[in-house]
Amino acid sequence: MKKFILFDLDGTLLDMSFDKFINNYFGLLLPFLSKKIKGDIKRYVFESTDFMINKIDKRTNMEKFLSKFSELSGTEKSIIYNSFIDFYTHEFPKLSFLGRPKPYAKETILKLKESGVGIVLATNAIFPLLAIEERLKWADLEATLFDLITHMENMHSAKPHKEYYLEIMKKLKVEPEEVIMIGDDIERDIMPARILGIDSYQIDRDIEI
Repeated sequence: MKKFILFDLDGTLLDMSFDKFINNYFGLLLPFLSKKIKGDIKRYVFESTDFMINKIDKRTNMEKFLSKFSELSGTEKSIIYNSFIDFYTHEFPKLSFLGRPKPYAKETILKLKESGVGIVLATNAIFPLLAIEERLKWADLEATLFDLITHMENMHSAKPHKEYYLEIMKKLKVEPEEVIMIGDDIERDIMPARILGIDSYQIDRDIEI
């Protein structure tokens, strides 16, 4: 019996061009952070994100990101953290024009919840909860619809590593056969989950919402 269904966000519940998002994201982020942080900020972000994704240890993803960013930039972790939180609070919402709800996504989730199935937002845990909740608004979805939302403050691993899915199942106290994963990316959403024995379906290929 399936107890939980895991949904990816971008490309699954939220219709958004990744390339346009990244270009506009850095267009806002770089000038904002440069007020308090000096140096090659874009490189710091990419290298810190790569470190966060591929270094799996007892630290949260946020802790790993801040540690690497601080090492690269010579900036105190508290300054980095507060700068990013200020950005996601005041600037990030300006990118809402880039995203729109996927047809039938909310309707599908509501019907599943009515059936008693738990719903997890299994978006890659490389953003803080604040940023994910903002992107959920773009998808016309409320955070309260989900039994668990993965983000960089509550996860110690990230896609495409199988440890990300193992960590989710540990939090939910379920086995692979009790979970379904639905996403749009074969390498991040589908293959790592299938390796663990999780039934996984790719949007627009195996399934439509």
